[in-house]
Order: sequence, then structure tokens, then C-alpha cells
Amino acid sequence: MIAAVAGAAALAALPAVRDPAWSVGPHFVGLKIGLVLLAIVLVLRVRRRILVRLRGLGWRRTAIASGAAAVLFYAVWIFYLSGTMPSVTVAYNWSTAWLALDGFEALAALLTAVFLFRGSIYAALTAAAFSTSLCIDALFDVTTAAQGPPLVTAILEAALVELPFAAISGMLAIKLLTAGRPQQDAQSAESRSA
Repeated sequence: MIAAVAGAAALAALPAVRDPAWSVGPHFVGLKIGLVLLAIVLVLRVRRRILVRLRGLGWRRTAIASGAAAVLFYAVWIFYLSGTMPSVTVAYNWSTAWLALDGFEALAALLTAVFLFRGSIYAALTAAAFSTSLCIDALFDVTTAAQGPPLVTAILEAALVELPFAAISGMLAIKLLTAGRPQQDAQSAESRSA
């Protein structure tokens, strides 16, 4: 909430935020660095309250603090981008970007199959990555499609292909993560009682 208010104040002070030229250049990088520093300052200001709740969590404390800083950064960053990004732009290397995304999906699917065949615990990670990449693919297919038949095609592809496969892959990742848990819970209960 504090980050959103600070972001709104920063945006109000900016001249001509809708100017496409304003969103590129060294000042753009400077703004990003400034937002990271703002997130760090905010986390440091409330660290005592946060650390009291996180005591005894060991390495998780750093992960939770990093996650909180990332959330603050992205709250302000998304607010900034919503006011500065043009709705239409020329994308360079458009085909390369889509080929790379599809290549990543293919690699994640292949690694998931290989890890499943070998009985490796890494299959949960690659299945989760495959599920996530399919959701991203569906989102960008729909949001970048032109009106008319391309949009209908993108929606049908997302609803009938990408999102169902993402759901199946996500459920597989969850099943793989929870498959060894009862055995681990029993072992840790045994070690506590001994």
C-alpha cells in the first residue's frame, strides 16, 4: 500500500507520462533502479516488525524478505508501466521471441518426460515450468491478437489446448511434490520421537 502511494506520487510528478519517448532511455533504467531502492528502504523501515514474525525460520527469512521486496517493486513498476506504455508498438525480433517461448515449452516438456522416465524428483520442477510457460503463452496469444478471426483463434487455442495442458502439467507437478511427503513426514515424526 505504501509502495502504491509512493508510486502514485512519483507518477504525478512526471511530466507527460503518456509520451512514448519518456519510457525509453537512461532515465528509464534510473527509474527502475530507484524503484528497487524504494522497495529496499520500505523493507528496511518495517524490518523489525517483519523479523519478529520470521524468527526461527533460518534461510526462509531471506527468501520471505526478498519476496516482499519483489512484491513492493512490482506493485510500483506495474503502476508506472500502466501509465507509460503505448498500446501499440513495433516489436523487433517478434518471431524470435515466439520461437524461443515455444522452444522453452518443448524443452520443459521433454525434460519432464525424461525425468519421469528416470524417476527423478526434478520432474516436478520441469512440469511446473511447462505449466507456467503455457499460461504465459496463452496470455500473450490472447492479449496480442488482432480483433476478429485472429482473436477468436487465440481464445480457442488458449481454452482448448494451452490452458488444459497447463492444468494437467500443474496437477502433475503437485502430485509429484506431494507423492514423497507422507514418507518424509513419517520419517521426521520417527526422528522426533527417538
